[in-house]
Amino acid sequence: MAESSKYNGSSGLTNSGVGRTTSEFDWTEDEEESLRVLKLGGALGIFMLLAYLAYDERLLGTHAPGTNLHWLILAATCLFFGLMWTQSFKRHWKLWILAYNLVLIATFILISRETGDPESRFIAIMLCPLATAAFVSWGPRWQFAMAVTAVAGYAAGEYLVPIQSQFAVYRWMGLVAAMIFAQYTSIFIERYRRRLMKQVEDLEEAARFRQTQIATMAHDIRSPVAALSGYVNLIEDTDTDPEERKDLLGRIGSTAWNMDLVVSNVLDYYEAQASDIVATAVELDPNQLLAEVADDCALQARRRRLNLRVEISPLPACKLDGRHFQRIVRNMVAYAIGRTATGEVALRAGMRNDAIAIEVTDGGATLTQEQLDALFQRPNRNGDRGAARGLGLYIARAMAEAVGGRTGARFADGRRGLTLVVEFPLDAPDLKARIL
Repeated sequence: MAESSKYNGSSGLTNSGVGRTTSEFDWTEDEEESLRVLKLGGALGIFMLLAYLAYDERLLGTHAPGTNLHWLILAATCLFFGLMWTQSFKRHWKLWILAYNLVLIATFILISRETGDPESRFIAIMLCPLATAAFVSWGPRWQFAMAVTAVAGYAAGEYLVPIQSQFAVYRWMGLVAAMIFAQYTSIFIERYRRRLMKQVEDLEEAARFRQTQIATMAHDIRSPVAALSGYVNLIEDTDTDPEERKDLLGRIGSTAWNMDLVVSNVLDYYEAQASDIVATAVELDPNQLLAEVADDCALQARRRRLNLRVEISPLPACKLDGRHFQRIVRNMVAYAIGRTATGEVALRAGMRNDAIAIEVTDGGATLTQEQLDALFQRPNRNGDRGAARGLGLYIARAMAEAVGGRTGARFADGRRGLTLVVEFPLDAPDLKARIL
């Protein structure tokens, strides 16, 4: 299991593979579950041995050949069952199981020497790997060691205690078939277990991210709401002059604009967790949509005392999702405005390689290459701040990919500032994208 999936105290979630460190060794929840299943198998094994003894004594009497060895097997099984509750067993539980099966195989070989019956040892040796494949979650390697032990034990029994039988070849074939079946069963269970563990990790990661995102959204909304309340109180103050009121109204508008974008992005993100992002592509005029977004963003830029320079070349009609198109551009411009303290933000659009290309350039601080590469990735995986704007780029990427588009970023001229890029095909293919 990945170390990133260890217990998270804030979310209250645990991963089934998390290790619990004792004073001497590490013991995982997976091993604990394996031990619980093994205890169930041990109890079932004791019951079957008692039933076998009862039937044997009823059919052959209390002094039948091999009866003492049967009682020895029962005693060894009870001892093995009792050892399961000890720390020594937990430390080397796989080795203990292999050793117990070896004792079981050797004892049935001795029983066959007294009874002259080759079937009992064949059935017992064949059942050992089948039982471990069913009850012991110890992986394909240890299961293969069990298969080798069983085959070697059966071969030793055939050599040291030979019992003539016309079905010897068939028993060998049956034993090999049982080994192969048990090995494939172990491989299948291990793969299925790993798949379940991966799904649990993904669910826990999604839960942790959602919890962090909710906390971030609450912070990003609580602060602006408090600011809005303060602005309204200042406006209501009779001593506030008209120029100050105008400035306060601009601040209220800017705050509300950002809040609307944050809430919309978070809602889109949570909706995408339940289903794919599916674009409803229709024939539209991108020039009109860009003009509407530019007017809306220009107003926000003026509130921040910035200038939005718009350079839009005539664009042909295309097949896109209008709501997604406007949200993508708005998120990119909002990110650029949030990074820029003074000066201007440039919005450019035109045709490039039979695709609509939109670029947004700002004059903000220089980013590192690592920060540049992570711009459109999912934010807040480790609870980092700044998710409000980062989530917007994340949503923009997913919406662009839903219509076959792509997003990117590069350093502006002189490596000062940043240029965000999105490209859309003229005819959106029938695509959908899940936020990853």
